[in-house]
Amino acid sequence: MAAYALARYRWNIIKSKDLTVWFLSQRVLPPVVVLIPFFIIMMKLHLLDTWRGLTMVYVTFNLPFGVVIMREMFRDIPVELEEAALIDGASDWQVFTRVSLPLAVNGLIATAIIVFAFAWNEALFALTLTSAKAGTMPVYILSCRSTRGVLFNVAAVNTLLAIGPPVLLALTIQRYLVRGLTFGAVKE
Repeated sequence: MAAYALARYRWNIIKSKDLTVWFLSQRVLPPVVVLIPFFIIMMKLHLLDTWRGLTMVYVTFNLPFGVVIMREMFRDIPVELEEAALIDGASDWQVFTRVSLPLAVNGLIATAIIVFAFAWNEALFALTLTSAKAGTMPVYILSCRSTRGVLFNVAAVNTLLAIGPPVLLALTIQRYLVRGLTFGAVKE
């Protein structure tokens, strides 16, 4: 909804363009810069080594990227369709849920896949904010070592298991992914 608001509404206090730059600037920060503040916050909230805490960090870090992508998707939807729905008596919420959102579903799915891939492949936050209890696949793959060295057979099996869910997800929704990634590529 933030992406829709940035794409469609004009603000008196701050420009929509400035808000978009602010959203993007959150993603430009290197993960190492926010690692210690996240660690302190998670420690004070008693969320270290929990799935809930790690999920909050991933959402906080990946949400700006998703908002910027979806903003562009909503900007590519013709405003005339929304205006026609408003003339027909639809409320702003109905315009969003019945007109704009169905037209942007391909972009929403493509954005979800990209953000999922970012979170799935992330290792720095998972290594720092979790231990064995709430580890992710990159943590398990990195832990494939013993006193004799790296256990390559275990690392290979873990890597094979790690690529399974993203590949299955991408194959399942492939048609939406292709449409979403190419939506707005050619301007008329």
